[in-house]
Amino acid sequence: MLQDSAQIIFGRNFDYDLGMGLVVINKRGLEKQAMTDAAHQPARWTAQYGSVTFNQAGIDAPMGGMNEKGLVIAQMALPETVYPQTDGKPVLNQLEWIQYQLDVSATSEEVIANSRKVAIVPVATPVHYLICDAEGRVAVIEFLNGQMMVRQGKEVVVPVCSNWPYEKSISALGEYRGFGGQKPIPQRWTSIADIVAIAASGVQGFLNEKYSNLLDFGFDLLSAVGSDLRTQWSVIYDITNRRICFTSLRSKKRRNIYLERIDFSCDAAIPVADVQEHSAANDSLLLFGNLEKEEYFRYKKELVNWFTTHIAGFPELPDIFLKREVEYVFNRPCVH
Repeated sequence: MLQDSAQIIFGRNFDYDLGMGLVVINKRGLEKQAMTDAAHQPARWTAQYGSVTFNQAGIDAPMGGMNEKGLVIAQMALPETVYPQTDGKPVLNQLEWIQYQLDVSATSEEVIANSRKVAIVPVATPVHYLICDAEGRVAVIEFLNGQMMVRQGKEVVVPVCSNWPYEKSISALGEYRGFGGQKPIPQRWTSIADIVAIAASGVQGFLNEKYSNLLDFGFDLLSAVGSDLRTQWSVIYDITNRRICFTSLRSKKRRNIYLERIDFSCDAAIPVADVQEHSAANDSLLLFGNLEKEEYFRYKKELVNWFTTHIAGFPELPDIFLKREVEYVFNRPCVH
C-alpha cells in the first residue's frame, strides 16, 4: 500500500503456473451462501456493496478485489496457517471469506469484526490477508496456531505481505540496509526475504521522495517483485479514485476499470471478463460480457482438470458437484 497527500493505492501480483482468471462484477443485493459440506453450517449473507474482483477458482471465490466503498482485500498463500476450530460458527472457505468481506464490510475495522462471526474451513492452499480501506487504514489478518491474529495501525510496520507470516517477514527485513541490517537491497529477488526487502524499500523510498505518477511507481514496484514467467496478473487498486488498473501475462497493456461507471444494482446477470484478454480501449468495461451457465461449467471443468493433473492429491470432482455449483451461482436471489 502506498499513500501520499492526494492518493492511496494498493498493489498486488498474482504469481502462479496457471493463468486462467476472470474479472468479475459482483452486484449488491444478492443473497449468498458458502459452498460447504453437510457437516458444517454454511455462512449466509446478503451483499450490501458491489465489488470488482479477480477470480481464478470461480464466482464468489476471489483472489482479491475492491468494493464500492474503497475497501481492498488481497490474499497470499501461507502454508504455516492453522485455522481455529469452527466452534459452531457458520463456515466458508478462505476465498469465499474475501467475497463475504467485500460484500458486507466498508472499513478495515468492519472486516475484523465480521471475521469473528464466521469460521474458515479451507479448500487447498491456506492464506493470510492484507486489507486497506478508503481512509488508508491497513490490517493484516493471519490464522496461526489455531488463533486469528490481527495487526493494524502501528502494528503494521510496513504495509507489505509475502508468503511468510508477517512477523517472520518483518524479522527478515531487519537484515537489510535501511532496516537495521547490512544486506544490500537486491535489484532482482532470489528469495521471499528479498521480495519483502525490495517491496519495503520501495515503500520507504516513496515516502522519502516525490513522484509525479503514483500508478507508474506502483507498477514498477510490482514488476521488481514479480516473475517474467509466473506473474499472471498485476493489479493496482486506486482506492482514492475507485479505479482498478491491471496488466496480465498475455496482455501487458494497462486496462482500467472505473467503479463509478458500473451499475451494481441487483439482477441475474454476472458480468465477467477474461483477465488475459487484450483490450485496445482504455476503459475495460467494454471487455465484460454476461457469463452463461454452459460457459461457466466449461471454465470450472477445465480448472479442475488442470488441478487434478498438476497438483498432487487434488481430489477429482465429479460433474454433478460442478453442476451444483453452477446452479447455485445462477440462482442466487436478489433482495431489493
